[in-house]
Amino acid sequence: MSKSLDVHIDYIIVPTNGYTAVSLQEQVEKIIRKHKLLKGITTLYSTDQCCFIILTEYEPGLMHDLEQLLEKIEPNKRCYVAEALYGKDASLPIDNGETCQGIFKHPILVDISGVKGEKKVVVVLEGIFNRN
Repeated sequence: MSKSLDVHIDYIIVPTNGYTAVSLQEQVEKIIRKHKLLKGITTLYSTDQCCFIILTEYEPGLMHDLEQLLEKIEPNKRCYVAEALYGKDASLPIDNGETCQGIFKHPILVDISGVKGEKKVVVVLEGIFNRN
């Protein structure tokens, strides 16, 4: 089995209604398998304004609490404050071709843009890849 240290970039396109939270776990795992990343790290980055990536439990009550917190911020500043608080990216360790962030933690795209359409997430894979 041939292995090499490398970097790959892929993308996830997420259709949203402009105000939602979407788990990216399944798509990230699919990209890891596609590129055969064995050990390393993957970083997810949201390119769209008023969209950010969090790594947390994908649980309806928690998403509701997050929504209530954001609603307390003045509407014309909400997305900037949210991006500053939560960040535009999240990183996940990869071992034996699987994410290692824990059972309940998911990478989640949060879109508070108010603009319906496709949102883009950049997925950077760095590490040791299987070349067979």
